[in-house]
Amino acid sequence: MIRYVRMLALSLVVLLGAIAASAAWAQVAVSPQIYTIDLDKPNQTWSFRLMNFTKTPKQVVVSVINWTMDAQGNVIEIAPTEQSLAPWLQINPTTFTLPAEGSQVVRFAIRPAVPLTPGEHRAMIYFTEQPEADHPKGTIQALFRLGSAVYARVPPYTMQGEILSAKPDAHGVNFEVRNTGNATARMIGTYVVWRQGAVPASGPWPAQLGQSDFKAPSGLAASGQLTPDAVLPGLTRSVRLVFDTKPGLAPGKYVLYLRGTFGTPNVDRKLAFVVPASAKP
Repeated sequence: MIRYVRMLALSLVVLLGAIAASAAWAQVAVSPQIYTIDLDKPNQTWSFRLMNFTKTPKQVVVSVINWTMDAQGNVIEIAPTEQSLAPWLQINPTTFTLPAEGSQVVRFAIRPAVPLTPGEHRAMIYFTEQPEADHPKGTIQALFRLGSAVYARVPPYTMQGEILSAKPDAHGVNFEVRNTGNATARMIGTYVVWRQGAVPASGPWPAQLGQSDFKAPSGLAASGQLTPDAVLPGLTRSVRLVFDTKPGLAPGKYVLYLRGTFGTPNVDRKLAFVVPASAKP
């Protein structure tokens, strides 16, 4: 029996969203996980490095698909067209042996046979481990499948992210967002949550926020980075920001502040909310 462990590199971060068992993730890795490329210079090449931390060599096949994303942030494979990026990726090598405790460089170039229209063109490159021919029958063979996203942008392009709604609770914020531009937008910035009435006269943003030696002042209930989940062009989707306070906020009144960018537009928002006594920490 063969079981694939899937790992998709999309954010971000983050990201952008890896789906994997931690044990499998410790065995293999790919760097970088995402490429964002401006197609403004001809004859460029890029590369990934696949790393094997196990003592066993692995047979790997490289493939590429055209993809989009649904409202929940799931990757959906779609049929390519001549304007898709996937048909125009030249990848070398496409099959190889990943040595034990070693690495392999995989290079790619983008060589479209037709002019690509302004905006973003995407592809997902998959690195898929092949099953062992002599693996004992009746036993489970866990194989990795890593996906790395390539975002190629043709000028002129715009990233026009917009927050349609934000609903905080004791553990985070549910955002409904959309992107009216023609290239992927991400929220980049910070947030703070203050107990109502505790915001300093100097403003809600502590001077040392984000630094390793930062100590939260009295009344600051949570702080951290905005969620840089990808919002594709023309997409409306849900994004969840999880507060850095694992137990969750205690019941009470709070004020949420957001600042940063969402593609080109700035993010600057203040939102009061209440955590009810019935909320579970």
